[in-house]
Amino acid sequence: MPSRLTCSVNGSVRMGVHKGQRVLFRICNSLGLGFLSEDLHARLFMKRISVFFLGAFYLISGFLVLPSKVEATTQPVVPRLSAAATLSCRGVKPGDWVELVVTVRNALHPVITSVERPSSFRMRTLRKPRLLKTEEGDVWLFRYQIIPTETGDFEIPPITVTDASAYTRTAPLILRVSLKGEAPALTSCELARAVNLPSSLSEEIMKNATQKAPKPDPDPAVADLRPLPTRIITTCWKELQSLWNYPGGK
Repeated sequence: MPSRLTCSVNGSVRMGVHKGQRVLFRICNSLGLGFLSEDLHARLFMKRISVFFLGAFYLISGFLVLPSKVEATTQPVVPRLSAAATLSCRGVKPGDWVELVVTVRNALHPVITSVERPSSFRMRTLRKPRLLKTEEGDVWLFRYQIIPTETGDFEIPPITVTDASAYTRTAPLILRVSLKGEAPALTSCELARAVNLPSSLSEEIMKNATQKAPKPDPDPAVADLRPLPTRIITTCWKELQSLWNYPGGK
């Protein structure tokens, strides 16, 4: 009796296991997992869940990042405020005038409050700021007239240009005032500022370029401070001596 009971119990357990396996296999078949073991079914099921959540995460993050990228590409880049100062000539005689021109780009209403200059320079504004329409954009012109009164090499400091909350400064300028009005030799720093080149490249260009050194101005003649009658008598006496010593000719 016990053996028969044991056999019947084992048989019923086996039948239950077989039925459970069949149900699990049907569920797995409906999910497309095939006839696999239970632990392998669980692993594949968790893997599919993780892949699903990873894909959903990347998809949502892509939708969140895409509008910012599109907005960044569609939004135009605002150019920076820039200004440059130039002189009509780099060498001038005392009392002659030279024109200072300041060009401003990428500005709506630029303002130059003051222009610093040496004390021996007289300066006046030629005209009000003028707006020019060009193919490259709007350009503002500020024109000044400078009249130096003393000889020497003078530097015009950087000029500050403001436009609303933005501001910029020009490069300094060198002006030589001499009796001959010759321009000074171009230096590597001036070339780098004018053409926007690296200092090393401008130095290399200046080494290979030949420039004539300007001749120095002669020493001014010493003024004769003697009274006018004394100078007249001295001049007449020199002329009489030269006439008396004239050797004559055939």
